[in-house]
Order: sequence, then C-alpha cells, then structure tokens
Amino acid sequence: MKNNLIERYIYAVTRHLPDKEAEEVSREIDELITSMLEESADNPGNEDEKVRQVLTELGSPEAMAREYTGRANDSLIGQPHYSLYLRVLKFVLMAVATGISVGLLVSAISEGPLPGTDSGAWLNWSVDAVVEWFTSLTTALLSGFAWVTIIFAVMYHKGVKLDYDMDDLDDLPEVPQEKARIGRGELIGDVVFTTLFAILFIVLPYVNIPIIGIDPKPISLFTPEVLISVRYLLMVSILTMILEVVVKFIDGRYSLRVFGAMILTNLVSIITVFTWLGNKDAMNPVFSARFQEATGLSAYGVNGQPVPGFGGRWAMLPLPFLIVIVVVTVVSIIEIISAGIKAFQYRK
Repeated sequence: MKNNLIERYIYAVTRHLPDKEAEEVSREIDELITSMLEESADNPGNEDEKVRQVLTELGSPEAMAREYTGRANDSLIGQPHYSLYLRVLKFVLMAVATGISVGLLVSAISEGPLPGTDSGAWLNWSVDAVVEWFTSLTTALLSGFAWVTIIFAVMYHKGVKLDYDMDDLDDLPEVPQEKARIGRGELIGDVVFTTLFAILFIVLPYVNIPIIGIDPKPISLFTPEVLISVRYLLMVSILTMILEVVVKFIDGRYSLRVFGAMILTNLVSIITVFTWLGNKDAMNPVFSARFQEATGLSAYGVNGQPVPGFGGRWAMLPLPFLIVIVVVTVVSIIEIISAGIKAFQYRK
C-alpha cells in the first residue's frame, strides 16, 4: 500500500538489513499493514488516523526488525545492531587487510636487499616479509574483529538506538531518494583511503612513500621529521575521516548530519595539507638532491624558479606539493557544496 508514513516505517525497519532480506521483509510488512488496515476499515477516523493506529500497534521499528529476523534479545548482538555490525565488520576487516598488506609491502620494499645481492639474501628477505605479513595481518584482523564486536555488543545491551524514537510517528526517517543514498563503493573507498593514510603517514613515517629508481635504495618522498611534527594534526584528520564514515554508515544517505561531518572532515583536510605540504622542508632533501642529480631538474618551484601566480614561500614549494594543495582545497570545497545540496534537496 502506498502511503508516505507506511513507506517511512518500513524503511526504518529494513534500513540496516542486507538488500535481499530487506526486500523480503518490506514485502511482508506491507502485506501485514494492508491486512490490518482492511480489518479496521469500519473503525471511525480517516485514513491517516487508521494508518497511525496500525503502526502504533506494530511497535517500534527496532522491535519489528528483531521479530522478522528472529534474533533473540539474549543474543550477543541483536537487531537492528546485528545487521549494521556485519556491514561495519566487513568494511573494517577489508580495510585492515588492505592497509596492512600495502603498508608492509611498502616497508618490505624499502628495507629489501640491494640489486645484485645474492639469491640467498633475497630468499631470506622474501620469507621474512611473508611471515611478518601473515602474523601482522592475523593479529590486526583479530583485533579489528574483537573491537568491532565489543563495541556493538555494548551498544546493543545498553540499548543504544540506531534509529529514530517511536514517541511520535512523525519522527520516522524519510525514505531517501536514489540520488541521496550513499553507495557501498563510496564507503569502501573512504575506509580503504583512511586506513592507508594512517599506516603510511602515521605508523610508517620513516618509510611513507618510498621512491625507487633514482638510488640503489628506495628513498622516502616526505621528510620523516616533518611528518612526526604534524602527527597530531594527521591523527585529528584520521579521526574526522572515521567520524564521517560512521555517520554515513548509520544514515545511509546525504543527511544534515553527514553534511556536517563532511564539512568538518574537509576543513581539517585543508588545514592539514596547508600545514604539512606548505612546509618548505616537507620534501625529503635526500630525495630532492637525488632527483636533481638524476634529471638535472630542481624539484622546487618550476625548475628552481618561482611558480607564476604565487608569492612568498609558496612560489618555491615543490610544484607537485603545490598542485596537491590546490587540488585538495578545490575538491574539498566542491564536496562540501555537493553534500550540502544533496542534504537539503533530498531531506524530505
């Protein structure tokens, strides 16, 4: 039955369920509501009053979700927390696996034997790298699983609500339009990027991004001491990224809360790149020296000359860093505007 309040109620029940299960539950609830409305056809009141009476009898969306998925209240994690728990757990484990693998690969390459070294050294390096990857990955996955499980178990048993209170049916969330929904691919990208960023620039500051080909040993692109000096700002940036992902997970669409989280994240990102890459010592001097020796070109400014259109110290920053600062600033502003438009345009 087509009714805005009914659609919002069904959406509130199924919003955290897997897609296939959500379709089946939506169909069953719609049929149940239709049947109940037919039985109350002779009752006094208009259609809206009858719909409200039926939905009130059905109870809160959280209780309905538990009933339709058969999750008992005495389980470790019940509905609606369980469905969201599974989704978050998958993303966390995937992000941890990707981040740990990439981070250890970068670290292994930077610490590997020099070209021309005998095969025994290469074999030992390979075995050590595989063992370290396996043990680190196993430990990280178990830790991620444990923390996510503990957090959601506490949330469930403490009665932390993920949805809207049922004190008033008008408080039910609106069913988002397709363009307002946040796709799974976007969330995966956010989680993977956040994990890689944290590992490369906070966990492995002395490795960060190793550049190969201009020296027998890989050289880190960024100056480790500068990374360490801005580590607290980088941590704040990571925390705002995590906050944004969590809000996107819970809301599942471009809401005012998502808009607010994205404003915070992007503003912190702009401050971070200006503070970090705007530092004249951000580029590893060893890398810049080897780069100039290998190519005959200076990494600063435009081959050692001030960048047109920029003044002061900005004109002599490494050109790639200056480009990154401009791109991050422009993209952040565009993201904020786009999220704001979607949040206000599709909030009803």
